[in-house]
Amino acid sequence: MPDGDMSFRLTILGTSSALPTSDRYPTAHVLNVHERLFLIDCGEGTQMQMRRYRIRFGRINHIFISHLHGDHFFGLYPLLSSFNLMGRKTPLHLYAPEPVEDLVSRHLSDFDINLGFELVIHALGSRECTLILNDKRVEVFCFPLRHRIPSYGFLFREKRAERNIIPEMIGKHSLSIAEIGHLKRGEDIVREGGEVVSCESVTIPPPEPVSYAFCSDTAWFPELSEYVRGVDLLYHEATFGDDNEDLAHKTGHSTARHAATVARDAGVKKLVIGHFSARYKTADILEEEARQVFSATEAAREGTSYIVG
Repeated sequence: MPDGDMSFRLTILGTSSALPTSDRYPTAHVLNVHERLFLIDCGEGTQMQMRRYRIRFGRINHIFISHLHGDHFFGLYPLLSSFNLMGRKTPLHLYAPEPVEDLVSRHLSDFDINLGFELVIHALGSRECTLILNDKRVEVFCFPLRHRIPSYGFLFREKRAERNIIPEMIGKHSLSIAEIGHLKRGEDIVREGGEVVSCESVTIPPPEPVSYAFCSDTAWFPELSEYVRGVDLLYHEATFGDDNEDLAHKTGHSTARHAATVARDAGVKKLVIGHFSARYKTADILEEEARQVFSATEAAREGTSYIVG
């Protein structure tokens, strides 16, 4: 696991495409944003991987599904059941393309599952980049991809934190709680009598906000780079290598070189590739082909965590 600030961290649970292998699971990622966990895609075996890598189920309140192919979706049904068996009461938000509500409702009915918690479904349908979640810490956008069925990528942007007060300045200037609040928001304090306590003199700026983008199953298209421009970490599927470029085009997937082209054109800091076809025993050749275009590329591996930023 990389060293550094762990408040914005991605953990890879699955790196395989539609056909799992003995050591690669279907797609699933967990993004930790200041100890709030976001599950992105939920292929078969996701909850087993969550247990293996000690992901805390109770901290997941938002699940994002890129599209409704089984290798990105089939793990959702047993996960919902497990949440129920654990006695979950907290609402769970699910973001996915239509007809996700019909599919989930039918499954729950067919298997006589009565959820003890509220499942809030947010149907994705926009054909442009759209804000789908906005809270104190993060903004989440979805954007359209190009696959055989409606498919979406997700962009997570950390919000800028407040400035940090320098502890010794509190006593030096006899700062009140209200004044500290103003200073942390970047405001100067003007007291009666004209004394000015400047924000710059008693606080330090917070770290720069970071961003993560997830591009699941998609054919390459030039506009994709605009959706993920400048992100700190980009995950992009790389199902095939150069030897199967025609198959990538036929099936609505990308090659490793396509993924690297998106990263290069978008000016991202780091690229992680995944969703590897089972025909590749290792991802070494895919990583090599991507690095020919974008050197800051790494092939995803189960259990690996990346600090975003």
